[in-house]
Amino acid sequence: MKGLVFNVERGSGEDGPGIRTVVFLKGCGLRCRWCANPESQSGRPEILYIANVCVHCGECVRICPAGAVSLREGYGFISDMDKCRLCGECIRHCYMNARKLQGTEYTPEELTGELLRDEAFFRQSGGGVTFSGGEPLLQADFVCAVTDLLHEKGIPSLVETCGFVKTENLKKAAEHVDAFFYDFKHPDPKQHRLLTGQDNLLIQENLRWLMANYSGSLSVRYPFIPGCNDSKEAICGFLEFMSKQKRKTEIVFLPYHRLGLPKYIGLGRDYGMGDMKSLKREALEHIRPWAAEYGLEITIQ
Repeated sequence: MKGLVFNVERGSGEDGPGIRTVVFLKGCGLRCRWCANPESQSGRPEILYIANVCVHCGECVRICPAGAVSLREGYGFISDMDKCRLCGECIRHCYMNARKLQGTEYTPEELTGELLRDEAFFRQSGGGVTFSGGEPLLQADFVCAVTDLLHEKGIPSLVETCGFVKTENLKKAAEHVDAFFYDFKHPDPKQHRLLTGQDNLLIQENLRWLMANYSGSLSVRYPFIPGCNDSKEAICGFLEFMSKQKRKTEIVFLPYHRLGLPKYIGLGRDYGMGDMKSLKREALEHIRPWAAEYGLEITIQ
């Protein structure tokens, strides 16, 4: 068994309790306009161009045996992944490290060994490992295998999921992981499809199951995206859904940010949010009284 990982990020303080190491896995069934990790969407490796360190020497174009690298106006030296052989020549010959492979295979044992380098930080802070993506539960067997190895060392795990996965994958993970962060992007199926490429019927079904059956920690998170799901109608639709669930759980609103923009450029893709500026927490304070009308308390992160 192997999992496809595109990043291991250490020292996170926002992806669960304590100090976390976050494992970002490749592959996602959604295509959200605001996705902060566009390199996570494809289920195969890609090459990311990092514009702010490139000196435009053009060596990547010259060295590529497949002719996959070209200078694209407005983007830079982009790899055409339909042509790319993933030989790594453009990466090895870039002395400025302006190219990076997004997608490395690990066995559960290999990844666990990498994660255990941070064991002391986990124990001192009450932290652990968070699996994110992309959608980590597309690789549920791999996530469960790593989680079991971490549990042997007493290290807890958390999964960040969009919920667009087979219910059997969610149920399997629920038997292994200690906590879930669950995204809820829009209450209306048609609008959800316009914003993400898929409706939300499976996502809501999976969330209902999780709230009714899962005994671990659960946080439901609403990314507040201007012009997409920020209307009172959309937010109150979400709040109404949450108020109908028997289990009361943490509800977190996440202000929009545009930190993923450089990665869209580095993959040669357009950013769906245009010039929309990032928001501060204060911009979401008006939601608190709406939540109170449904008997709910919220956190703005």
